[in-house]
Amino acid sequence: EMSYRRVHSHGTWLAFPDGWWPLQGVVTMKRVMVLIISVVVLACVTGCAVRHARRELSDREATQAVLEANKALVLRAHEDVWSSGNLDVVDELYSLDYVAHWAHGNDSDREGLKKMVAEARAACPDLREDVIHVVAEGNLVVTHFISSGTFTGEMDGLEPSGQELSRPEIAVHRIAEGMIAEQWTVADQLTLMRQLGLM
Repeated sequence: EMSYRRVHSHGTWLAFPDGWWPLQGVVTMKRVMVLIISVVVLACVTGCAVRHARRELSDREATQAVLEANKALVLRAHEDVWSSGNLDVVDELYSLDYVAHWAHGNDSDREGLKKMVAEARAACPDLREDVIHVVAEGNLVVTHFISSGTFTGEMDGLEPSGQELSRPEIAVHRIAEGMIAEQWTVADQLTLMRQLGLM
């Protein structure tokens, strides 16, 4: 007659034949294997999450670096071209197919930009563009700035008055391949006309 051994496990009494007693070790080993597999799966999931987070952080850092480079490019255009009158750097900062859209409706290319800067600085030799705000998003850089200078040279047929001129402007710049490729500018012409006594 076969004898049995009763084992209490998790609130339940189990009966094992005496010859089957080693099964208790098998059950314990299964539990260990399940625990090991769970730990491995958890480690894999955690590792994947960490790698994904690192990639996202790296992508954000790369995007931010591009945005900062774009802002630096536009700020240099304000300072070196308009405020300093250095026309030699125009070809370095503005693309060959650059197009500027002005509020008065006439577009200009890169050579037209050089002419406009030269004329503006002839009228106001101390012309400056002081940037107040700069915002970059995607391939666009927006600047809000104040153009100011002393009217000591001829401008559009007007005789110089020695008056201090100042007006706010907003410009949107599209960046392509590290250069300014397109620009939309709106200036406060009403304020300028009042300062010139035309209104």
